[in-house]
Amino acid sequence: MNTTRRAFIGGAASVSFLMGGCGTGRVAPRRPKPSERVTVGIIGCGTQAYANVPMFLNDARAQVTVVCDPVLRGEGYSYDGKHPGGRAVFKEKVDAHYGDGGCRMTADWREVVDDPSVDAVVVITPDHWHAPIALAAMRRGKHVYCQKPMTLGISEGKAMVKTARETGVVFQVGSQHRGDSSFRAAGEIVANGLLGEVKEAYVGLPGANGGMWGHGRDTSFRPRPAHFTREGWDMWLGPSRHWPGDAFIAAVHEPMCWRWNSRTGGGMITDWGAHWIDILQWTIGMERSGPVAVENMKTDLSDDPVLDWAAHYSFDLVYANGFRAHVSDSARCGILWKGKKGDVFVDWAKLERPDFLRKWSEKRDLKDGDVKFYRARDGHGHESDFLDGIYENRPIATDCEIGHRSISACHIANICERLRRESLSWDPAAERFVGAGADEANALVEVPHFNGWGL
Repeated sequence: MNTTRRAFIGGAASVSFLMGGCGTGRVAPRRPKPSERVTVGIIGCGTQAYANVPMFLNDARAQVTVVCDPVLRGEGYSYDGKHPGGRAVFKEKVDAHYGDGGCRMTADWREVVDDPSVDAVVVITPDHWHAPIALAAMRRGKHVYCQKPMTLGISEGKAMVKTARETGVVFQVGSQHRGDSSFRAAGEIVANGLLGEVKEAYVGLPGANGGMWGHGRDTSFRPRPAHFTREGWDMWLGPSRHWPGDAFIAAVHEPMCWRWNSRTGGGMITDWGAHWIDILQWTIGMERSGPVAVENMKTDLSDDPVLDWAAHYSFDLVYANGFRAHVSDSARCGILWKGKKGDVFVDWAKLERPDFLRKWSEKRDLKDGDVKFYRARDGHGHESDFLDGIYENRPIATDCEIGHRSISACHIANICERLRRESLSWDPAAERFVGAGADEANALVEVPHFNGWGL
């Protein structure tokens, strides 16, 4: 029992490398006492880490003890492409906050999930890594905060939901709009019938792909840049298939760009659909189910192997109760519910409602028996709500099943797009396609993994 932490981590990592994954033994999740801190490992030190990491640093109940990224230090992160990223950058930020040098850093996420001193992990990687890391972490007793989109495909989400239930960990998906009062109020207005019957909504997602957020569209095949070591490059690619010649493609492999190719992301339908479709299904009571069909699919999908998601698209998600969501990149970005008595629109922090609801307040006007959406206690944000769940062993805003069902609706649409079909039918209970085209579509439910990685 006198094994040092360094020796333990070294041994655990060695076993993991031999297995191509993490230790296989199940570990029960730790629930700290109120007097103890939740120790947190950050996996992924890029753009989204700038949003999530400060939230954990500023909650006194958390202690960030390790940061992980295959890149030591790189440039071009954030929506304007002007911020640095990498494990060294975020170690410096953590150390500066705590006023010491105690934060460790590693290039290999397996060292984080195999570390018995880490209680929870924050998975902020590109989409193709979410499921393998989150599953390994849960099996090793880590609570998981996983950024959206939760998965690269439906089979991953099914495995994650099963494992979350089996392990009993707290799992929060980064659908932070559930904590925004505008989205909550819009949902409560609709769910309580204040607009009268609501049978349809218009969901506006961003269009285009590739040239957004200050990043270019260079689709040429080049050698990997200097900030990627051989080991770091292999770890970044992980379960995604290498390109011919092991090429680096700026339009896919630069920060923020991985979402434009199906090997590493799902385009805008999953990237922003993870937010808007989540809110939509929450509002109409389908957050643990899903649509029964995708209809009227229209896209400009090309045969480009690099930017292989449609830049422009429109389709309907149809639900068993007859509700229809019209989703497109041409609609106003946000969600517009159409009611018999009027319409409600909501986006990032804006709520537009009819004049007769102008003074309506959820705090004042919701009565006992009305539909009241989840509200984090004490005004806590999404990250602190996650910590509340760990300490109190209770449900939180966006658990694993909710996140899976939200992104599954987007994956269903992407499969319809990929097959160039106008419509597909879906059985949300069995989580399988049915009817015309089902065999071909169900083959795409399974996410392939490469380079020896798997779930």
